[in-house]
Amino acid sequence: MSGLRERLDDISGLSGYVKPPSHSGLRMDSNENLAMPERFQKEVLDAARRRVDARQYPAEAVERVTRALSSYLRMPAQMISVGNGSDQILDMLLGLARRGDRILATNPTFSFFVDRCNLHGMETVRVPYGEDMTLSVDGMLETSSRADVIYLDSPNNPTGHQVGRADLRRLARSFDGLIILDEAYAEFGAYSAYRMPKKHPNVVVVRTLSKSFGLAGLRVGYMVADRDISAAFGRVLQYPYPVSSVSAEAAVLALERAAEVSASWDAVRKERDRMIETLRGYGAFRVFDSDANFVLFDAGRAYRRIHKALAEQGIWVRLLGSVGSSAGCIRVSVGTKSMNSRFLLAVRDLLK
Repeated sequence: MSGLRERLDDISGLSGYVKPPSHSGLRMDSNENLAMPERFQKEVLDAARRRVDARQYPAEAVERVTRALSSYLRMPAQMISVGNGSDQILDMLLGLARRGDRILATNPTFSFFVDRCNLHGMETVRVPYGEDMTLSVDGMLETSSRADVIYLDSPNNPTGHQVGRADLRRLARSFDGLIILDEAYAEFGAYSAYRMPKKHPNVVVVRTLSKSFGLAGLRVGYMVADRDISAAFGRVLQYPYPVSSVSAEAAVLALERAAEVSASWDAVRKERDRMIETLRGYGAFRVFDSDANFVLFDAGRAYRRIHKALAEQGIWVRLLGSVGSSAGCIRVSVGTKSMNSRFLLAVRDLLK
């Protein structure tokens, strides 16, 4: 038992990902795509339930989703792997690294991934974002000699910054180790790099249907990678049945309606820009540009008061505090136009 107790003590000393609390009211703290009509997910779920027999294992579920993704992305099915949300894929990808490897990541970044690196005994080397919440790829290149793997979320959570396409290519050309590119929010950004693995076999692009398709509750993620990486991932690293029958069928049905879904991405971008412009117009905050479905702003010393006052009105935003050199950060998800307007009016009234 001594070895077990020692390991439990080690694990107990680590941090884990903290989920937003459950609550009623306006959910603007979880980056869910609530701009997607509720009708859409009800339709695909109802149709999915009629297609499956839950008594049976989802033997062909992954293959069906992979084929649908291949058609959606116009990429070979052999380069696509499916998982139980993108976070599960990120965790599994650490199986391509070795215990003791150094992982180069940014500061800030998606905290779940750093937590998993710590759990697996992998040191993380962090490159800070600048004061304007943008990333210098030159800084990553200068530090890359100290790393075995690079993890980069672009657009970044929580800053919303998307690294430029040319900078990504430069990074891929200059680093010969594994590069994990987390594109959970890419559909809301300027572009996607999911075709990069064709020219850069060391790049793995991880994406999800949680944000873009408004299906966070179904837990369907995927990655695009070199065929050899995909083959090893599917045969050895991934679970036999990573997604349920209902989730798989709903994902297939949703992907068949991608043209309809893409209208919500345009709506989110338009509303995001309105929120940034309006918050800046109040003259009380430092508001950062975003390529995701959320906005980060620094409310200074008033950030806790604003968060509490909004919560009392049933408007829930994410209290972050220190992000880079900014000490009073709040992150707000982009919702429907009416949700966003209610948030903006509430903030305006708090400033009077």
